[in-house]
Amino acid sequence: MELAVRERLLAAETGPDVQALKNAYELMKSASDGQSALDSSDNISGDLYVLCAEQALQLGYLEISSDCLQMYFKGRFPVNQFLGRAYLCQGQLHAPRSTENLDDFEKFVLFFMKAIDFATHDRRYFFLIYNASVLYWQLVRPFLKPGFRYCLIPSLSQIVTALNQIEERDNEWRAELMINLLECFLDASQLEEAKVFSSTAAVFIKENVPDKYSQIFSLMVINGYGNSLHFLHVLNLGNKKIKTNVVKAEIGK
Repeated sequence: MELAVRERLLAAETGPDVQALKNAYELMKSASDGQSALDSSDNISGDLYVLCAEQALQLGYLEISSDCLQMYFKGRFPVNQFLGRAYLCQGQLHAPRSTENLDDFEKFVLFFMKAIDFATHDRRYFFLIYNASVLYWQLVRPFLKPGFRYCLIPSLSQIVTALNQIEERDNEWRAELMINLLECFLDASQLEEAKVFSSTAAVFIKENVPDKYSQIFSLMVINGYGNSLHFLHVLNLGNKKIKTNVVKAEIGK
């Protein structure tokens, strides 16, 4: 049965073939319910439930996606990347369509944070953190406007922290999220938090993505929440760190 399910899921993905997706789902559903006409010992691997859920989500069949995830979470499957992917898929099912969907937003954030927390404990799954950050940013668009950015502070802070923790190599992406997190602090009038965070972010951006450094300065000054002396201090800290690294490199020659 498992081979038949895999073949149908592959057909659903390459088609895309909705009927193949439905056929795969029915096979898994019957196996899960213990109604399979085949050998009852012919169990379905956990990854297939997640793959089917992901494919159903892509094709817009949200009920199938949700049911596949329920079957997955009810089963006892090995703890691997598919647990993180299941969390992300579940989160996407609750993606907010507007700022009025706060209940969905909270559920969406809950599952995304579960995926990120799971992935941070095993280097093999670090890629899920990056994937989660990209999906997250695509799905929170309704909140990227004045008066609503504050809603993103807790979750976006965790994402930025997680990317820093795993030392994600895409520094431009990390810088982009840092700048947007700063905008969230400013939108919420959390001025002290904005000042503290901007200092850390500015040093990172100056060292790794200098083209974006001026954006932080502009944000603080234009909004009237910063001053040039503060940023000159940050700039000097960054320069000192760079010079120190150069000296260390020369000593090591």
